[in-house]
Amino acid sequence: MPVDMPPGLLIVSVYRPDIYENALRSIGIARDLIIVLDRRVGERRKRRRSTAAHAAPSDRRRIDIDDQLRTSGWAFVSAKERDALSAATGRRSQ
Repeated sequence: MPVDMPPGLLIVSVYRPDIYENALRSIGIARDLIIVLDRRVGERRKRRRSTAAHAAPSDRRRIDIDDQLRTSGWAFVSAKERDALSAATGRRSQ
């Protein structure tokens, strides 16, 4: 992995502390991976699937991440996807 490439991101649901602890223990401090605990709690905004079908790619990826967190307890975002999400979010907030 090139030095200037940002690390991948492993997001773990706050409802699955077992996965978070296992990931920290198994992976430790990896230079190319950041492990974070998703601290969003409670009901998230519901999105209709019809809206999601016409959403921008970054919105679809966020929906996928939320679905993965809900079903698996974790989601992985590659460095490339993370950059794309950051760029898309930055464009919208300007």
